[in-house]
Amino acid sequence: MFILKGIEQLTNAISKAKKIRPRVEFDRFGRYRVSGSKGGYYTVICKKSDNNYKTVECTCKGAEQGLACYHAAAALSLHIGLARRQQTAE
Repeated sequence: MFILKGIEQLTNAISKAKKIRPRVEFDRFGRYRVSGSKGGYYTVICKKSDNNYKTVECTCKGAEQGLACYHAAAALSLHIGLARRQQTAE
């Protein structure tokens, strides 16, 4: 898990996601399945913590060590788009 502080921390992950172009599947708002580079899927969860930090969790090994992975970057692009859509609908 990592705390999302800004787009800068995702620069490398975004570049890798653009190169690999993983498949992102919507499970429910805040929960996504993202394809790995060698097959299989990882679960990415985007949420606010109890102390109101935006957090991202991924089940891949890199994210388990606190790194911003490309799975998270790919899921975040969908998550942010859906969140903005919800805001404009309200």
